[in-house]
Amino acid sequence: MDEVTIGVIGAGNRGETHSEAYAEVPGATVAAVADVDEDAAQRLAERYDVPEVYADFRAMLDDSGVDAVDVCVHNNLHRPMAVAAFEAGKHVFCEKPLAGSYADAKAIADAAEAAGKHLGVQNETLLAPETRGAKTFVDEGNLGEISYARSVYSRRRGRPYVDGYGTPAFVSKESAGGGPVIDIGTYEIGRMLYLLDNPDVERVNGKTFEFYRDSYDESLVGPNTDVYEDRLEDSGFDVEDAGTGAARLADGTRLEIRAAWHMYQSDERGAVVGSTGGIELDPLEFHTTTNDYETTARIDVDEYETRQGRLASERGYTADRPTQFDHWIETVRGDVEPIPTGDIALNSMLVMEGIYLSDELGREVSADEVVDNSESRSVDL
Repeated sequence: MDEVTIGVIGAGNRGETHSEAYAEVPGATVAAVADVDEDAAQRLAERYDVPEVYADFRAMLDDSGVDAVDVCVHNNLHRPMAVAAFEAGKHVFCEKPLAGSYADAKAIADAAEAAGKHLGVQNETLLAPETRGAKTFVDEGNLGEISYARSVYSRRRGRPYVDGYGTPAFVSKESAGGGPVIDIGTYEIGRMLYLLDNPDVERVNGKTFEFYRDSYDESLVGPNTDVYEDRLEDSGFDVEDAGTGAARLADGTRLEIRAAWHMYQSDERGAVVGSTGGIELDPLEFHTTTNDYETTARIDVDEYETRQGRLASERGYTADRPTQFDHWIETVRGDVEPIPTGDIALNSMLVMEGIYLSDELGREVSADEVVDNSESRSVDL
């Protein structure tokens, strides 16, 4: 397959971002856009010279000229659209998280397997230079026997819509399934699972927090208290502001997690730690002992990427264009060994829903309990 033709479902912010990215990927062509808001779909099509516009995504799935579908809608719409695309014989790339619940994510993964098609899930961190560098240290055994990993994606003031950007759909269980745990937590949980070779999840504990749901303290928030209160009320905000937890993995590793849109805590960095060394990310540093001296080495990922870019030829891994969209197109074409983003996203969903279930039950939960208790949040179309 020399050229991969893509149909984008969703003409909003994500649909535009993905269409713009594909415009820079050799061998990729956005051939169609579908959205119930046909005017929005038409505007996106005109901006990126897309020839076909559909008001119904099902009509686009009937288009034999579309090889792969990119699902760029809210979380609880992912399952019906992705499953229908697989049943139509298309490959599927899906915005993060894979779905709004584990049950829906598993249904998507099962549909991909039944169709024998590729499932890709958006996670820009997996092909970041720091991640590739960290993966090298893990794979080469520089860390020894790994025992601990830390996943952190935390903001002090960054709730969608309420704090001034994004749409209310991000803060509604009806459309999103959850708050920061699955919105931004999915990035770093996925990255840590990838660095650990995506081991099975055994048990999860967690707690979520809701700050300033009913009122604001002007001394903390500032002079725009009324504005924030109004946006909070208008949005129908019914998800968490922050979540923390930990997962016990089948390889013996403990994975600690913090994901927050709104939590007054200093930043921490993702980490993977073993018996002979540890790494922290962004920037990438290696911690060990040398001649009995405690040693911290800053890893020059930029120089490494430049040198590898001169030597390598595989797109999706080279320094000149190491993006998830290149990797996805190369995966569909069969030109690279794919990163199993679908498997990682499904395992991430198990951890994230485990945090919610643990909070609800007030105790640690097993992976089997998460699976058994997970219910579909999918929107019927």
